Amino acid sequence: MQVPAQGEWAARPLRERLRVIRGLRHRIAANARELARTAGEDRPEFESLSAEVVPLADACRFLEREAPRLLAPRRLGADGRPAWLAGVEAEVRREPVGLVLVIAPANNLLFLPGVQTAQALAAGNAVLWKPGRGGLAAARAFAGLAAAAGLPAGLLTVLGEDPEAAREAIAAGVDKVFLTGSAETGREVLADLARRLTPATVELSGCDALFVLPGADLDRVARAVRFGIILNGGAACIAPRRIFVPHASATALKEKLRRQDKNLPPAEVLLVPFTRPEEALAAAAASPYALGASIFGPEEAAVAFAARVRAGSVVINDLIVPTADPRLPFGGRGESGFGVTRGAEGLLEMTVVKTVSVRRGRWLPHLEELHPSDAELFRAYLTLAHADGLRARLRGAADLTRSLLRRRR
Repeated sequence: MQVPAQGEWAARPLRERLRVIRGLRHRIAANARELARTAGEDRPEFESLSAEVVPLADACRFLEREAPRLLAPRRLGADGRPAWLAGVEAEVRREPVGLVLVIAPANNLLFLPGVQTAQALAAGNAVLWKPGRGGLAAARAFAGLAAAAGLPAGLLTVLGEDPEAAREAIAAGVDKVFLTGSAETGREVLADLARRLTPATVELSGCDALFVLPGADLDRVARAVRFGIILNGGAACIAPRRIFVPHASATALKEKLRRQDKNLPPAEVLLVPFTRPEEALAAAAASPYALGASIFGPEEAAVAFAARVRAGSVVINDLIVPTADPRLPFGGRGESGFGVTRGAEGLLEMTVVKTVSVRRGRWLPHLEELHPSDAELFRAYLTLAHADGLRARLRGAADLTRSLLRRRR
């Protein structure tokens, strides 16, 4: 599907596109209370502000600061260039994908799709925002603020909440899809995309592990678990679902969890005692999901343990909140999806790579007719450039010189 406005938008200088993002950020701040209401009628205002509105504004400011560097053409100098390509100058460019379809979840109506949309627009794309269930008001509010900030018409279209709206958009043709949803939804969407070879970034289901190491502050663990379970009505994608705890600490932690909130559903507090850390790692890795994980314990031991955890995001001595850092990319592994959103890497996901090489000078030996004797020249170059040892490379240099002189006769 061609969007005429997108080509004009992409052709604008980046500073003009970021001026719109800056205006959007100012309007998010000025309309914070109204925007928070759209992020969930049943959520308290303080939670919507802290979990949806504040990190969205922070993400916009990240784009204003970092997009010029991240999206600038990267010129490749002579360093590292093969000798036989002398005279060729090259650069790597980042260009917009084109038309991006953002399929939002029902458990995060504003922040996740809002960041993806802001990144897509900053990179020069047009966006179709398909809200999750109950997310139409949030999507329309965001679009209204973007328009008030100067976003040209036709660049951000809000679709209906029905899943059929996404199917119709895919059938009409989009250039990339960003989906946040369940693994089941991911399979269905990816099947539709496969027919058209449309690329996608997908953040899918999670079943996050929380690891308690010897020496961990169990009171802190209990408070963190309670926060993770009640946040967003228990629907946070990276809430702890399995708590791996040493046998020696299991009873004490269970009691502390009970004291934190007697109404915590038992199924939500699944404690898995272990004797050795390897047991916990193996049990956690048996899950097909690998979205996030949390580790509580002495920092040095926890950092070392993090290197062995299979997850897209690991938080040490806290959970969930640090992932709102606008600098951090976020994504899963396994059945939790692939690709990332947010951060520098998330912005680059909104682009495609184009390389441009310029040949300078008149030396174009490859355009001349090759002869069987030229094999000697290539062997000499390989020896000079890649052989092991100075003596071998010097021999290669001599052979290369002789081959070039013979070629010129």
